[in-house]
Amino acid sequence: MLRHVTRLIRTVAAVLGVALGPVVPGAAASTASWAGGASTDTWSNAVDWSGGGAPSGSVDQLLLPAPAPSCVRWQCRYGIDDIPSLTVGTLQINSGASYLVRPLDPTNQLVLLNGLSFSGATGTASNRLLTRLLVPINLGASQTWSAAGLSGTPTQLTLGAVTGEADALTLQLSNGVLLLAPELDTGPLTISGDGTVSLASQRTEPADGLPADAQPLIGSQGVVLSHDASLRIAAPYSVSGSITVAPGSYSTLEIGHGAAPEGTVLVQSDLTLRARSTLQLWIDHAEHTGPPVPSTDYSQLNAFGTVNLGGASLDLSQGYAVNGPRCTPLKAGQVYTLVSATKLVGTFAGVGNGQVVPIGACDPLSTGNTYEAIINYQTRGGRQTVTARIVGPTQVQHLVAQSLAISHSAATLFNVTTRDGYRATFNAPTAGALTLSWTAAVGAGELTVATGSATTRGIEQRHVALTLTAAGRRLLMRSRGPLRLTARATFTPTTTSLLKHGQAAVHASANVTLS
Repeated sequence: MLRHVTRLIRTVAAVLGVALGPVVPGAAASTASWAGGASTDTWSNAVDWSGGGAPSGSVDQLLLPAPAPSCVRWQCRYGIDDIPSLTVGTLQINSGASYLVRPLDPTNQLVLLNGLSFSGATGTASNRLLTRLLVPINLGASQTWSAAGLSGTPTQLTLGAVTGEADALTLQLSNGVLLLAPELDTGPLTISGDGTVSLASQRTEPADGLPADAQPLIGSQGVVLSHDASLRIAAPYSVSGSITVAPGSYSTLEIGHGAAPEGTVLVQSDLTLRARSTLQLWIDHAEHTGPPVPSTDYSQLNAFGTVNLGGASLDLSQGYAVNGPRCTPLKAGQVYTLVSATKLVGTFAGVGNGQVVPIGACDPLSTGNTYEAIINYQTRGGRQTVTARIVGPTQVQHLVAQSLAISHSAATLFNVTTRDGYRATFNAPTAGALTLSWTAAVGAGELTVATGSATTRGIEQRHVALTLTAAGRRLLMRSRGPLRLTARATFTPTTTSLLKHGQAAVHASANVTLS
């Protein structure tokens, strides 16, 4: 309730043109540059700032620079914002300094007018650069932020809640920088460049010991991903406005982070992916009773609008389970609803309905089981979904049986004789050899009408030609009515995983009627 009241106050203030921070009209230009090294670490201590003046009210520039070589105490990089509300023109942070700044009180905030710059890192590839500015930031105007990582070095900027529903925010990321925030509740949000924004729950402990929890949220006006910029939604029960990958972008939308509890997102509008983009999802539900639960056991994308898959790549991986072995077995036949939408448009790249896809290994160095899943698109009635069913012996049997199915429009004597047979489809769950045949009862024996075979190299969809035998062609040409055939398939895997097939060979048979 408090969160909704706070958001209402912000909205009313924006409509009325009331500033939420103490802007001082006509104030002289001022710069506050952190120096640190004093016996205290609070921002109100003038000794901690260059020039001996602590910021208050409004400053044009707030600088968190590289510490002076003579400053070796931890206070050079640590501070507590005990100023109730501070309006800042531009905020500049040296990314190599690894600052940690926390609010004295959860209600403290910075009102930012002209943007944020995070750059200037120095170091080597063996270092990890981690900066945490946990003071909430409220936008006082539309603006652009730039954040750059150090090439070859993991560079991370963690922020507190970022708000300002009336103002647009553009994040320009470079050199693979990672920007984390629990909340980006701004106006239209654009993320560009080659870095990643991670939306994650964050629990901070301000200096007074009061916990501050910020809900994972992206504003209702949504987010656009462009160039190679990626968005990771790592927190359960996250909420977002529309999510759009710009045309021509190679962006990745990652739901979850590979460890239970998983991330999930409720998109309050539409989601649009593109052919060069990727959707990354995770499954870490161990084999136990009861159906898997989104947020607890696996990641899920849930939209109250249209989800356009747009031929994007699907990257489905096994995550770590909580309170158990790092990589726990998945249950054969278990179904996970990966995507749920009011309307579902398109498919993933190269993944047709009923096709098998690999699940990325929980531990790539492990010699244990790896898994596959059958992807199904449900695009009729109610909620429309994309589901993944874990492949086991029963599913392999079903896949082999499906290769015998023949479409109603093609199941005619004319079509089969004209085309000298039929092209069957087999969704292979693993490498192996498939043989197909059609036979007809003739007297006390059987006549082979058509045969086909294929060797699969792994998980793939194969079209297998069933070619008429000479005797089969003559039989079909003489037939004047429906002809009932027996179709048989045998799949012999070349791998020995019990999960994949459960026996040396899988057999299936079905009746086929040619009219």
